[in-house]
Amino acid sequence: MPFDSVLYTIQDRVTDQQVSVCGKCLALTTRCYLCALPVKNNFTTLDDGRVLCARDAKGVVLSENEALQVCSEARGELDRVFSRFLSFPTNVTTAVVDKVHMEQLFKKAGFDNQCPSIFGYIRSRTNEQGEMKHAISLLSGLPRARLMAVCAHEMAHSWVNEHVTRARQVHLDAVEGFCELVAYKLMAYLGHEQEQKIIRANHYTRGQFDLFLAADNQYGFYTLMEWMQSGLDASLDGKDLDRVRRVRFQPRRSATAEFVPLPKPAPTPVPDTLTLIGISGTGSRRLALVNDRALSAGESGKVRVARTNVVVHCLEVRSGSVLIEVEGSSETKELFLKSK
Repeated sequence: MPFDSVLYTIQDRVTDQQVSVCGKCLALTTRCYLCALPVKNNFTTLDDGRVLCARDAKGVVLSENEALQVCSEARGELDRVFSRFLSFPTNVTTAVVDKVHMEQLFKKAGFDNQCPSIFGYIRSRTNEQGEMKHAISLLSGLPRARLMAVCAHEMAHSWVNEHVTRARQVHLDAVEGFCELVAYKLMAYLGHEQEQKIIRANHYTRGQFDLFLAADNQYGFYTLMEWMQSGLDASLDGKDLDRVRRVRFQPRRSATAEFVPLPKPAPTPVPDTLTLIGISGTGSRRLALVNDRALSAGESGKVRVARTNVVVHCLEVRSGSVLIEVEGSSETKELFLKSK
């Protein structure tokens, strides 16, 4: 049988499809760094030696200025998606580097405890004034959607480094899963199904991303934030996912001991009972404002009632009412909008 008549099957990492190639093509040393398929003609070689096939070269961001603009857009979209839950740090610098520089970052002293990945890197440091600064490095030559996802992942790390104590982080084995969830939710919001698929297929979080995604769907993102900051466990447990609701209720401290918070203003008055203040949005995007907290269906959060707080689980937001469950009670309550 002639050598060329033997076909081999390899996976296209971009489309996730199986592709048949001949033996000669399989032996080629030039392979596209995105799809991992061998390339013989019409390929693009980047300055750091990476090769792009003609198909994948069309969709990557090659200009540094364009890459930084894409990152700026990603950070703006992150603020929109997560504005009800958290604020991402603004003291962040972003640089676009090639593969050689990315690999050199891994070898620098002090970077071994940071977040390394194939496509992104972050280093968070506290300066002499007690201010935390974040330096994000992103790999050049990424597709636009991938660049936004990596930027979201690293921005999630910046939030973790500022809002989760170092003592908690040392024992926390779920940070990467949480950061991947942030990137996944941004990709879902922007409608990038392929990037969502890539995140789901990535196993470097050792299953934690899948558990975070399940917990987000069941308990809401606010519950995950609470667990990240003061959960009882080092990682999520698939056999007892409900443990994500078990946290140490204690005052949150800054990630840096030098930081002294300003006095908090007096809280605005809230009703003495759980009250539906208003409903916004339509369909599956409805939000119910219960006392001082906006909740969507499937979301949980602390709600102020007079001078105390209760954790409320939002089960369903209807056109004129909201179905809720208060933590510690098995009863379901329906709150109605008051007629004017």
